[in-house]
Amino acid sequence: MKKNYSDMNYNTVINKKFNYLKYSDNLENQTVLFFMTPDSVCRNVRIICDKSIKSQKLKELNSEYSKSGENIWIDKKEGKEYLLEMTDGKWSCVISIETKK
Repeated sequence: MKKNYSDMNYNTVINKKFNYLKYSDNLENQTVLFFMTPDSVCRNVRIICDKSIKSQKLKELNSEYSKSGENIWIDKKEGKEYLLEMTDGKWSCVISIETKK
């Protein structure tokens, strides 16, 4: 996180239902949640962005990943494929990242 997202700050979270790490930027335009297994292995990532940076995020997704459908991208790293999907909410957009099944 420090290397790729130096503008993000770690937020302490206490949640008995979900085990996750939370980072947010100083402007609160973006929050990144890393959902963990009981063994502390990341199982998926959710990036919640303010609508004001949606076009910036779309450009980033289109330039860095292979488009696979409407608001869907594929990333290949270290022999694994990851599915990235953007969905719209009322005030935010959410990018979900998980291992392709």
